[in-house]
This record gives sequence, C-alpha cells and structure tokens, in this order.
Amino acid sequence: MTSFHGIERAFLLIALDNGGINRDRSAEQVKAEIATFLAKEPPEMLADIDAWLAGLTTDQLEQVCCGEVTDQAQLIQQSPPFTNDLLNRYFDEVC
Repeated sequence: MTSFHGIERAFLLIALDNGGINRDRSAEQVKAEIATFLAKEPPEMLADIDAWLAGLTTDQLEQVCCGEVTDQAQLIQQSPPFTNDLLNRYFDEVC
C-alpha cells in the first residue's frame, strides 16, 4: 500500500486535537485505523491531497486541521478537490 505521510500527519493532528489519542486509544492504534480508512479511498485522489498537505507549514497544517472555520476556509480554497471532504469524513467516521 502507498504511504500518504501528509494525510497521516493531518489525521493524527485531528485525532490529537479532538481527544482521539488518549490512554485508551494509542497513537499506534489510530495509525492502524488511518491505514484502514485510507485503504478504502481511491489512491489517485489521495496523491494530490497528500502532496498538498505535506507542503504546508506546521502552522498552516494546524489551521487546516484544527483552526477556526474562517482561517481554515482561506487555506482550503487552495487545496485539491475533495480535501475538505476527506478531512471531515475522517473526523466523522474515525476520530
């Protein structure tokens, strides 16, 4: 399976910010859940999203994943199609 380090980094940040990583759910368990979630997604869609997320600075990634909606929206406008949908679905379905 292809690795999507930018997406994984974003998902881990979302999980950490929302209490998804805790004493009952380790980072390793969350990483396994991320792999399962990503395996169901079309790789051709993920490649562009992964490259975009990987190219963000730490501050930008935090804004996209954990920031206020208005700050988030400014950055998401520059993202590949379905980026916001993917991040929101991860939060809703896994986190």
